[in-house]
Amino acid sequence: MVFLIEYAGSLFIYLLFYLRMPFVYGLEKKLMSRRLPVVNLACICHSSHYIKRLIETIFVHRFSHGTMPLKSIVKNCFFYWGFAAWLAYYINHPLYTPPSYGQKQINFSLITFLLCEAGNFSIHVELNNLRGNGPKTRRIPYPTKNPFTWLFFFVSCPNYTYEVGAWISFTIMTQCVPVGLFTLVGFIQMTIWAKDKHCTYPKQGVVAFLSMETPTI
Repeated sequence: MVFLIEYAGSLFIYLLFYLRMPFVYGLEKKLMSRRLPVVNLACICHSSHYIKRLIETIFVHRFSHGTMPLKSIVKNCFFYWGFAAWLAYYINHPLYTPPSYGQKQINFSLITFLLCEAGNFSIHVELNNLRGNGPKTRRIPYPTKNPFTWLFFFVSCPNYTYEVGAWISFTIMTQCVPVGLFTLVGFIQMTIWAKDKHCTYPKQGVVAFLSMETPTI
């Protein structure tokens, strides 16, 4: 329930800024109607990311009782909703300027964004399949025929790697400082989560198991 509120709120807040409510920017109607293609693309990417997170939360993830206390909802919503409003304000601002390297920069970041989103989803599905009977049943994940899972050869938490990659791509696409700061904070937090998961993994000389009890940004 907590995660659903966090993600749905971020999605809704971003769309409010995308629609450019008059009370938000207060500029001339001529400027308010101007919207660059990259702004539309950023909205699609941001919205698809959180829609994916909502779908995963409902249909893919299985959480243990110790996932997150309900009292944390205020803190987490403040983080997600606050950053969503901050980055949406600048990306959707009528005076927003496109990336320095134009369409090449946008296309490159879009491709890497889509690949990272697909990789993140693939890892989540694979981890869910390893859960077995119930959220406390865990098995060791190994790379499969799915190329996105081959990252298990190199890192303990490829879901976090793909997540950070998606936000780095979104940062490059929008060339927006608030997005970069959100990515940095998310990277730091997911690094902490990954280290904790790595330390709790049975020492069997294999890659650390990734539980899905902690959300990504």
